[in-house]
Amino acid sequence: MAEAVILVGVPGAGKTTYYRAHLAETHTVISGDIQGAVRNQMALLDACIQSALSFAVDNTNVTRAARAPLIRKAKDAGYRMVCCFFDTPVRTAIGRNNHRGDKKAIPVPAILKSAKQLQPPAMEEGFDELRVIRLPNEGWHT
Repeated sequence: MAEAVILVGVPGAGKTTYYRAHLAETHTVISGDIQGAVRNQMALLDACIQSALSFAVDNTNVTRAARAPLIRKAKDAGYRMVCCFFDTPVRTAIGRNNHRGDKKAIPVPAILKSAKQLQPPAMEEGFDELRVIRLPNEGWHT
């Protein structure tokens, strides 16, 4: 069964790092950082569904409203839905953001706004599995 993974967390939470370490070999990445406009991201999501490919949505996805259409499309296509929620303190996210080597740093006010908008994901949204992920200094823990 194909799997759809929705990564949820503020900028700098570790979503892309996690994707690269745990999902890159098995899941197509859908991300505003790569595909740009939402219409391009949704076109790739549709292509993944048409080909029954597993995918991971690597955006902040901090609100239920942002997650709902992704969940609905994938569930309607018979995908197993997984949410990876990055429970990262804002101070930690800001620190990581300031040391990004792979992309431009996000302005701190944008990180704070994202943190204020954050609605922690819940199984009731349609997930089959909810992983809470924390990244202490020594490595990934789920």
